[in-house]
Order: sequence, then structure tokens, then C-alpha cells
Amino acid sequence: MFLEKYLNEFYFNQVLDNYDHGYLNTLDEENFVLIYNLFKKYNFYFVDDIVLNYLEIFSQDVDFVLEKIKYLKDKLGDKFNYKIGYDMSYLNVFLEE
Repeated sequence: MFLEKYLNEFYFNQVLDNYDHGYLNTLDEENFVLIYNLFKKYNFYFVDDIVLNYLEIFSQDVDFVLEKIKYLKDKLGDKFNYKIGYDMSYLNVFLEE
């Protein structure tokens, strides 16, 4: 399981507990890394928490995720990533079509 390379032991074990192993095996590592790095680029200091609670985001199209990040930045302002860190429900926008 490639997630072990990106998460510490605690988060990795939590992901294993929270998600079906069949689903985890369908994740594409290349796409995961692109989105993981995109969150890092925009200073999401809580990327591991996003993986733990919103893993579905990492299976989406990278351009879609970038569009939603920019949407949240426009909506919430310059400190958008800190606001999202305090209230991760903002990430639900990534799960909407």
C-alpha cells in the first residue's frame, strides 16, 4: 500500500481502519501524489488530516481539485487554508459536482 510512504504510522493505521481495503487498492498513486503536492503548494498544513477524513478527494481529477482550491481561496480570503484547518467541512466542496 503506497499510502504508507506519505503518512506516519498513526495516520496510516487510521486510514486502514476508516476505509475499505478494496477501495484503498483502487487509488492511483500518481494522482494521489499530484493532489497531495497541490495541497502542500497552497500551504495546507493538515494534509494528513485531509487524507484521513477526505481520501476521496485524492481520486479526483487534479484540475478539478485545483479549481476548488482557488474557489475556496477566493471565497475565504488570504488565510483560507487556516480557516479550512479550523473547519474542515469547507472541504465538502470537493465532493460536490
